[in-house]
Amino acid sequence: MTQPTAIVIVGATGNLARKRIFPALFALFKNNLLPSTFRIIATARTPHSDNSFRKKVKDMLGLKDEVKWQSFAKVISYVPADFGEGINLAEITKKLDSFEKEAQTCILRIYYLSISPQIVKDAVQNLGKNKLHLGCRLHNTRPRIIVEKPFGKDLKTAQILEKTLSAYFAEEQIYRIDHYLGKETVQNIFVLRFGNDLFEPIWNNRYIDHIQITTAEGIGVEKRGQFYDKTGALRDITQNHLLQLLTLTTMEEPETFDVNGIREKKLEVLKNIKIPSVGEIINSTVRGQYKGYTQEENVSAGSKTETYALIKLFVNNTRWQGIPIYLRTGKKLMGKVTSIIIQFKEKSHKLLANFWQKPMPNHITLQIQPNEGIGIRLVAKKPGLTTALEPVDMEFCYNTSF
Repeated sequence: MTQPTAIVIVGATGNLARKRIFPALFALFKNNLLPSTFRIIATARTPHSDNSFRKKVKDMLGLKDEVKWQSFAKVISYVPADFGEGINLAEITKKLDSFEKEAQTCILRIYYLSISPQIVKDAVQNLGKNKLHLGCRLHNTRPRIIVEKPFGKDLKTAQILEKTLSAYFAEEQIYRIDHYLGKETVQNIFVLRFGNDLFEPIWNNRYIDHIQITTAEGIGVEKRGQFYDKTGALRDITQNHLLQLLTLTTMEEPETFDVNGIREKKLEVLKNIKIPSVGEIINSTVRGQYKGYTQEENVSAGSKTETYALIKLFVNNTRWQGIPIYLRTGKKLMGKVTSIIIQFKEKSHKLLANFWQKPMPNHITLQIQPNEGIGIRLVAKKPGLTTALEPVDMEFCYNTSF
């Protein structure tokens, strides 16, 4: 990207900005991957001067490279504003206009809504009322808007939010962000399936027994109690991250390697997911809450919010008919792991029947985090004079291969 660009981070003092957005922007800056003319306009309700907020960002990043930091700090400015209430948004306009005058050309404006899901709709409306959605009128440079998950609380609120966004932005301007899609192993699902003739012929219900997609964490809600208690595991992880992983794992090969071709095939998967009856829901879902959750800061004493969720579902199409797919997520589990396990069916293998100690089905593990990589479980003969069979793993790890 070479076009002069300004990113407006709404909710710049929050958890997402601290953990994800500013570290990502600094990494891009350090590797010279940002436009040469670039500005960060940070905004939140908390009062800050430019210098006090820059110090906060420096502390967030834990930087020791003073030279790089000083260069990065120059592109950061801060405006106290409340997008939910529409307060002081005129100052954002002044900052953008000033940058445009300085750049002597139209700039690309990006709005990153790093705010509570409950106020996203109001923020978009106030953004529109203040004409921030119009961008540069000289060359019709249209802004982009980034919306974080969860996208609404339910179908109704998601549709309302969609209608609100569409009132001010065209579809190609709207980015419903899912940072899981940026992980290397997630991007490699596509290549593993469609770039290797070895796998695609057996990627179906004739050979596969079931699929497990898991995102587990060892920690609790930490300081996110207020957000999490209104959200829960289903909305926080299942509705977005896990469904994205599901579509990439089960989609048909798209005709074109572009956003429209991939979106079309992912939508086909989602439309073919079998909607369970009430009776089936009881037998195919599990909700749980870790011990001590209701004692967490900013969590209601009688909260019924789930911190663990498991769903068994089916994709009703030719490729996946009858194959159970398990989506599982939770906090305060054994540790932090995100993985996709493709377990193959057990075959009779009559020739080797006398040498099996126990069933040893093959499986492929896509390790999203930690230790990103791909593993294949095979059966092999142990060295020795007798024929003893053992499962063995063939592994590809990003850290050692690249």
